[in-house]
Amino acid sequence: MKRFKMCYIVVILLIIFSLDKVNAACDNKTQLEINTASSNVSMDYTIESDVIDLEGNVHPELSAENITISETSEYSLRDKITVNVNNVTDKVYVVFYSEEDGINREYHYSDLKNGSFSYELPDNTKIRNYTLTIYSDVSECSNEKLRTINKTTPMYNELATQNFCENNNAYYCQEYVTTPINVNEEDLINKYLEQESEKQEESNNETEKESNTIIIIGIVIVLVLIVAIVWVIIRNKKNKDKIMKSIGGM
Repeated sequence: MKRFKMCYIVVILLIIFSLDKVNAACDNKTQLEINTASSNVSMDYTIESDVIDLEGNVHPELSAENITISETSEYSLRDKITVNVNNVTDKVYVVFYSEEDGINREYHYSDLKNGSFSYELPDNTKIRNYTLTIYSDVSECSNEKLRTINKTTPMYNELATQNFCENNNAYYCQEYVTTPINVNEEDLINKYLEQESEKQEESNNETEKESNTIIIIGIVIVLVLIVAIVWVIIRNKKNKDKIMKSIGGM
């Protein structure tokens, strides 16, 4: 019985000692290292244009600046949005998640090239949300959740191509938006037509003012010329009368 109790005590002590050893291993220094590694991880997105031909094939050897886009061109541009994750180290791993795309992927440093990876969105027709959760990959603090990064990617706004968006800096005319536009196209068109009508009316008023000004200036010039001509005639007549009187006096 004593022997059993002794074995029991030894087992308990070994368990306690093991737990203390594990907890002691994830010390402040290690915690600082993984926290620093976590803080350096970044997630952003880029919007770039691919050059494609009439069959939809991508031409990476060409750039948007080196081609001419027209109705007769054999090339066109197609925007792509890419989410980029950088600075993953061997001290952390990340889980990349998107409900919209149905992805939930785990990446360790050994899976990546220089601690980075990119994900190209399937399309740019809707707003999407991505979550990157960073965990400790150090055995002493294994699987500890360190930080979460959320990123919203924009959608292409087709309204930006409409006539009413030309030289219009309103949010609903931005090429890419990250929050839904709460106005419909019909309202925008009506607003555009109203603005164009006001501009045309202002232009007509300005034209009318200019015409009236020109007419007034013309009338003034004619009156001045008439007055000048009359004055010359009167002066000449007076001079002639003086000459005649001078001749008569002789």
